Amino acid sequence: MTFSNEEIIKLARLARISLTSAEKEHFKNDLSEITKYISMLEQVDVTGVEPMTHAVPLEVPLRADEVKPGVGRAGLTGSAGYEDGLIRVPKIIE
Repeated sequence: MTFSNEEIIKLARLARISLTSAEKEHFKNDLSEITKYISMLEQVDVTGVEPMTHAVPLEVPLRADEVKPGVGRAGLTGSAGYEDGLIRVPKIIE
């Protein structure tokens, strides 16, 4: 697939970049090569190939979901913003 100058200008505007004339020509050639490669990939027969999420099989160890006691409010009593059983935070909205 070849790209027109108008398409390159539109893509550059969408990407919020400015291109010189030489850069437009360079990107036009690059995008054409990329789309040629993609069309080659589309012709590959992948029947019977299982989809995968990663190139290398990964085993993610999972731990049991167990309820454990936390520190609660007692863990915050030593903090500088703890007062009258509440955590004090600086005012952020005027």
